[in-house]
Amino acid sequence: MRSSAFIALAALLLTGPALACAGPNAQISGDFQTGEKGWGEADAQFQPKGSEAVFTPLVSTQTARWNAGVALTDLDTCATIAMPSTTADATRSYAGILFWGVDKDNFYQAVIAPNGMFTVARKVQGRILPTPPVNWLQTSALKLGSNEKNTLRVTIDGQLVTVRINDTEVASFRGQAPDQASHVGLVASSAPAAVDTWTISDFKVTDIAAPAQPAAAAPTVAPPAAPAGEVTGAITAAPTDCGAGKVLFDDSFAAHDSSWGGKDGQFAISGGEAVFTPAPGTPAMRWNRAFVFGDIDACAKVELAKATRDPTQSYAGLLFWVQDGRNYYQAVIAPNGYFTVARIVDGKVVAKRPVDWKKLDSIKTGAEEKNTLRVTAKGPEVKIAVNGKTAASFTGEPPRSPSYLGMMAASADTKKGDSWSVSDLKVTAPQ
Repeated sequence: MRSSAFIALAALLLTGPALACAGPNAQISGDFQTGEKGWGEADAQFQPKGSEAVFTPLVSTQTARWNAGVALTDLDTCATIAMPSTTADATRSYAGILFWGVDKDNFYQAVIAPNGMFTVARKVQGRILPTPPVNWLQTSALKLGSNEKNTLRVTIDGQLVTVRINDTEVASFRGQAPDQASHVGLVASSAPAAVDTWTISDFKVTDIAAPAQPAAAAPTVAPPAAPAGEVTGAITAAPTDCGAGKVLFDDSFAAHDSSWGGKDGQFAISGGEAVFTPAPGTPAMRWNRAFVFGDIDACAKVELAKATRDPTQSYAGLLFWVQDGRNYYQAVIAPNGYFTVARIVDGKVVAKRPVDWKKLDSIKTGAEEKNTLRVTAKGPEVKIAVNGKTAASFTGEPPRSPSYLGMMAASADTKKGDSWSVSDLKVTAPQ
């Protein structure tokens, strides 16, 4: 995905419907209007014509417009997108819906291509992230061919994003919504060899449809309130071995989330745990591709399922400052009570570790013991704690832009390998 050569602020006026959006109240619809309170000024790359907008992006670039006059949170948005009549490269031309738009450097985009594929990409601080929320995928839902029309629909409910093409759901994922209401718009790109023409019509944004109401249940009698001072079991504060700042991300691991990647023989999520079963003598790692962070205070519980034959080769923990699968830091503990922080650059462990392997009295050793690992990173300064006790601090080299957070585990080189679980993952803002 190529970054934008030109992005203009935009706004819409209300009028006729696009049938794919199902919400009861239209927030945006109708003819595209130019000017400061409309879609911006028409130019060679953007030509509004009634309820249609014709995009002709410069060669090898994308252009986008969005509604700067209306800021929204939960929404249902749809548009009809006509495939280009011709394109020099069907793999490099695309168009679609821009959402969670904060400004020209921070937004998501769901786009379709003439080769029958679609993706959801994200731009952060002016850079398209290398790991998209949804990778390019082939779908039979798309109508292909010159000027074929497809209805693209994006529904946002809290952090849940659902993408549909021609009424077929093609993707659903948990995304990182902005802290404030944001904008919705359109985006299109031309292939490197020539200008492509994309025609987009019937753009509409509505409220999300209300869920069906269940039948009324028989009234129940509420239990009496607990007397003053009585312990009820309700959690009123964060555990002391995790951060108490603003929650940026958490995961109860109740069910599989595609943002962690696909389920396979080495990784699965269910029942409140992310379970790693790496092949013997190898590590397995996952990072959440939907959320990126600057400063963090992250914690999680890790547990070895059964005793390992070689505790010097079996370990698990958190990944931080993750740029991709070849560049990250890892803080891990082993069942023999040892701990380390390693840095991986271009797929290789840097010889001088930020923290060498060392024995910690705070680690609960052996199998079926849960240890809470906490990583706090503010700027280049990193502090690690295990079970509420400081394990190490060091000055690292954070990425220039926000990065991912992940988790990992490694199996000893034995016949069956090892199984590790990670639970109660939470990221807060450092205090």
